[in-house]
Amino acid sequence: MKTKNKLLSGLFVSNGMDVPFFIIMLGLMAFGLVMLLSSSYAYSYYETDGESSLHFFFREIFFMAFGLSVMYFFSRLDYKKLKYFANIALLISWGLVLLTIVIGKIEGGEINRWLSLGFFDIQPSEIAKFAVVLFCANGLDKNRKKMVSTRPSRVSWAVKLADITNGKIVFTEGTVTLFFYAIFVGLTAVFVLLGSHLSGAILILLFGVAMLWMGEGRARWFVIGGIAAVIVLVIVINFYDDIPILKDYMADRIGSWLNKDLTDTDKRWQTNHSLFALGSGGFFGSGLGNSKQKYFYVSESHTDFIFSIIGEELGFVGCCLVLGLFALLILRGVYIGMRARDRFGALLAFGIMMQIGLQVALNVAVVTDTLPNTGISLPFFSYGGSSTLVTLGEMGFLLSVSRQADLPKLYSFSKSKKQKV
Repeated sequence: MKTKNKLLSGLFVSNGMDVPFFIIMLGLMAFGLVMLLSSSYAYSYYETDGESSLHFFFREIFFMAFGLSVMYFFSRLDYKKLKYFANIALLISWGLVLLTIVIGKIEGGEINRWLSLGFFDIQPSEIAKFAVVLFCANGLDKNRKKMVSTRPSRVSWAVKLADITNGKIVFTEGTVTLFFYAIFVGLTAVFVLLGSHLSGAILILLFGVAMLWMGEGRARWFVIGGIAAVIVLVIVINFYDDIPILKDYMADRIGSWLNKDLTDTDKRWQTNHSLFALGSGGFFGSGLGNSKQKYFYVSESHTDFIFSIIGEELGFVGCCLVLGLFALLILRGVYIGMRARDRFGALLAFGIMMQIGLQVALNVAVVTDTLPNTGISLPFFSYGGSSTLVTLGEMGFLLSVSRQADLPKLYSFSKSKKQKV
């Protein structure tokens, strides 16, 4: 019995979590539920053949309630124990993504991003996002000395290359280590792309590179990578119809984004009506519940394009309020990372907040036609079980970091009395 208690005491922590972060997160969740109800009741009524206007709303309440219990459980776990699962988590996410490519649920003709479990569909790319964060945080913490090392690498291929070139091309330990983690990030992005999730692949690449930067990779490789990315972007924009890895619907969306035809009622239907919604909202909006575009003009307005309904009903002020709350959440999360107990905790917190921040930025960019129309959810707002559960799970791990960080604890769940610091 004592051995069991000792094991559990090492697995869980009882310090108080960061209350400001938790309150901001709850504010976003409450705001998200209100807007989900407003944006989904027409579509819900249609999907249930007139049986319920609250179908998606009630399902999202269930996902959030279950997600909050998952978040609390993860917040009590000692986040340092995640190190033991970092590599296997990435491999499992790869397996799920590849399995989706083979037997995934087909929606929208060619889109197979979901694995159907009968009563529930999961989107493995959501799991892959966190797996990349965890893998990089663990590896970049464990191999920090190698990342900053300027000594010639003793890896066999690097040594052979140096011998062949008579020492003209010498890769340092830092460069080889950076390449190693970049390859894993790149492979994950490629697998997600093959699973018909272009925006997910882009997101993984962006925050993966950001984590490598935070892991103290040498700046010159990021400059070279940035130049290469610009070249690839130019090629994609000019030859998107002839790139084999891009599926037909991806190429069509890139083409419609470049053409900007507001009279297009086919390929740009969703994007154009998103812009109409945002434009008609003006400064203060038409009022909560008064959107016209959610009546099947903005397709599935309760998911990826919910921000356009926010703009129509609450106007520019409402959009700024949403983005302001996200900014507060991200800033507080970064602050928790800065005060983390160790480097792994800091990288984990930074990675999670980088993922959330980039996902919000990409969603808004798609809704405003700044980027091509790709399916990417708005955290805490868009309907979706997988994204909600994974996001709240990540919040739990960040709160676990906060429990051991050098922060004022407003309360504690330990056996001792409430305490102030």
